[in-house]
Amino acid sequence: MPKSGKKVIHFYNNSGKLENVIKFLESIQKKIDYVNLNVSVDGCKSIKITLYGSRDLQYLACDRLRELAERFL
Repeated sequence: MPKSGKKVIHFYNNSGKLENVIKFLESIQKKIDYVNLNVSVDGCKSIKITLYGSRDLQYLACDRLRELAERFL
């Protein structure tokens, strides 16, 4: 059985635009539905994402999150 746990990833919105954060969060909602996650946004600049689930799925989700962050943030 795969091990489960928690992984925290931080992203930074260089532009500071709220529209970019909203697009990023909407794309997360559409593309990542196989792990549980919590997102915390602090002032349109700092985004903290906590992933819960099996480690294999966490790694897959981290790769997708990084791709989405490169596109939108």
